[in-house]
Amino acid sequence: MKSVISKAVCAIYLVIVMIPTMLLMIMSIFMSTSNINMIRTTGFAGPDDMIMLSFFGLVIGLSLLIPALRQMYYWVPWLYPFVKIFLINVAILIAALTVLNFGYQVQNPARHTIFFILTIGTIILGRTLMGFYFYRKNVEHIEGATDEREKA
Repeated sequence: MKSVISKAVCAIYLVIVMIPTMLLMIMSIFMSTSNINMIRTTGFAGPDDMIMLSFFGLVIGLSLLIPALRQMYYWVPWLYPFVKIFLINVAILIAALTVLNFGYQVQNPARHTIFFILTIGTIILGRTLMGFYFYRKNVEHIEGATDEREKA
């Protein structure tokens, strides 16, 4: 009975929480690049998306910490690498957006140019470090997947 309830809770969490979160993560990539373009066009600092990153971290953290919810990563094997890579991509873009926002807090064209270059550098550095990390540690399905499948 306990196994049936945990599978039901996991399925509900996957459908109601994780799928919309994954869609928001994909949209946040486009929203962040759009915000960068908006800041460059208007010349004023824009919105800060740290709350979205915190939300994504909370939802994904709960799904990894609670064993009943972790089952979804065994059901959908590509979900763990997808979530891991997209969360890091979102963090890189939000960090770049934060750098650009800091540069546009003062109305000075030279400062704007410097911080736009720093924003591009942040994205390049972040993506390079992410590539190096995933080169050293491959993204695979969640560890122990065979053990969990045998238990189920």
